[in-house]
Amino acid sequence: MRNFQETYLPWFILALAFAACGAVGYFAWSISDAEAARVSSEATALEEASKFEVDLRIRALARETREARDALESIARTEVISIVEAVEAAGDDAGVRFEILQVAAGTPIPAAAPEVPTIQPVNIVVTAQGTFPKLVHAATLLHALPLPSEVYQMQFERIPPEAGGSAGGWRFVVRVRVFTIAEISS
Repeated sequence: MRNFQETYLPWFILALAFAACGAVGYFAWSISDAEAARVSSEATALEEASKFEVDLRIRALARETREARDALESIARTEVISIVEAVEAAGDDAGVRFEILQVAAGTPIPAAAPEVPTIQPVNIVVTAQGTFPKLVHAATLLHALPLPSEVYQMQFERIPPEAGGSAGGWRFVVRVRVFTIAEISS
């Protein structure tokens, strides 16, 4: 019997040691797998919470800016008559009489998405005469029209004094492009 204990006991202990190492390895692997699953579920929950929070912020911002968006919409939907009246009012405010030579629809700017309206540019050619400071003030007011617009050409010209001795003045021609989303009929 001594021979059995001397021969097989060390092998049995070695097998138990391998089984214990395997059990420890399996236990460590299962803990690591559970930790990875927990981290993954936490990341998913954080991502969903972040999306929910962003959605809430966007909705709150949309509610808070409703009046401003409506005001911008009404400005962008300005009719051609109102545009011409705004240009004439800028001349009146500067103390200069504007003569509107031309009002023409430009090439429509296509929208980026179907639900966004097409932008219709309206090109206006304005001329006026007067003193240089008044014309500069009028030009400044045209640059600051309360409409989405741009002054894309401006020309000042000195009018020579007349033979009767009266002092010469200045004349300017301004080309303004106003953008609207209102329908412009041909």
